[in-house]
Amino acid sequence: MSRIFLVRHGQASLESSGAGHLTPTGVRQCEALAQHWHAIGRRMDFVFAGTLPRQLESAEAFARVAAGEAEAAATVRRLPGMEEYDHLALIAAHAGPAAIPRDARELHGRLVPALQAWIADRLDGVERFADFRTHCHAALAAAIRMTGRGRQGVLFGSAGSLAVAMQPFLGVGDHDLLRLKLAFYNTGVSCLLSDGHRVTIESVNAIAHLERPELLPLITHR
Repeated sequence: MSRIFLVRHGQASLESSGAGHLTPTGVRQCEALAQHWHAIGRRMDFVFAGTLPRQLESAEAFARVAAGEAEAAATVRRLPGMEEYDHLALIAAHAGPAAIPRDARELHGRLVPALQAWIADRLDGVERFADFRTHCHAALAAAIRMTGRGRQGVLFGSAGSLAVAMQPFLGVGDHDLLRLKLAFYNTGVSCLLSDGHRVTIESVNAIAHLERPELLPLITHR
């Protein structure tokens, strides 16, 4: 039996490019996860990440601390296909370029109807939701395959890409998946069990590593 932990990236800045780099809070969230797992004796054989800056930076911050003082940091293996959808492109396709949000609250308000239209295949000029789902599934399958039986791996992705990748094992429809994705915490941890033939969900969106009084300010959704 192998375990694959799926972790949403740490808090990232809002950038006009949509790429997003980690904020200091985002870095600390990833470090807290590594420290928590070290404390409970949970070691990763592999560290994977999508290719977006916020995904890679999260994996690298985690790997640096997970290694401790006695070991070199684990190599972060890039996993193309786990990248998030372009949320700014979806908003622009849905409501026009003038609708691009200026802050997190406005982003959420404009993103939800854009995502609903995207799932319904009503947006032009952007990657189709069906294609996004296909490459997310393929990326997760690759991570499971590379981890192999009897080992543990962690994959840093984004809320949408991770939720869509897990969809076959969650057994939820597209619109239920949207509600789940919007509730994902930064560095929220989901866990999959694989015996080489079947994959089972063990947990979804857990933040035990942040549930200490001094770390509660690090709990964020965006």
